[in-house]
Amino acid sequence: MPDIHSQPIIKKHQPARQIPSAIDYLIQGHSCSQAVVMAYSEEFNLPLDFAARLAAGLAGGLAQGKTCGAVTGAILVAGLKYGEGQTRDTYSKDLCVQMTQEFCHRFEARQKTVECHEILMMNHIDPRNPEDMRGLREKGLCKKIVLDAVEILEQLFKEEPG
Repeated sequence: MPDIHSQPIIKKHQPARQIPSAIDYLIQGHSCSQAVVMAYSEEFNLPLDFAARLAAGLAGGLAQGKTCGAVTGAILVAGLKYGEGQTRDTYSKDLCVQMTQEFCHRFEARQKTVECHEILMMNHIDPRNPEDMRGLREKGLCKKIVLDAVEILEQLFKEEPG
């Protein structure tokens, strides 16, 4: 695996690319968390397979219906952009916390919650019912959620302080 620490972490941001990329990854069968992180993999010099593996365990609300995978994937991306890393930079740490809080606030304004099981139930999908879960992709709910997550990230990146 390539050493991701030997390269600059952020390439030039190209906002129009992430939304179609995230939706494409979702359509290809990747989870909501993977779709969000993979859409930003090139920007952060992450090998695509590494991005997919990094976000895999976040899908389905940590595989328990907890925090939505699109949300946790987006927070991983925010951490890549704003996180403090090994430098122990307090400003970056505080900025990352602020961006995470603002992301969750905006996501909740759109979806009413960040909890996967609550989003599913509000859309008449029982997460305990395998048949409901198999039909989830056809209903387009995950596509809307991934779209919301990436749009919110893009808004935050445009409003970035400094």
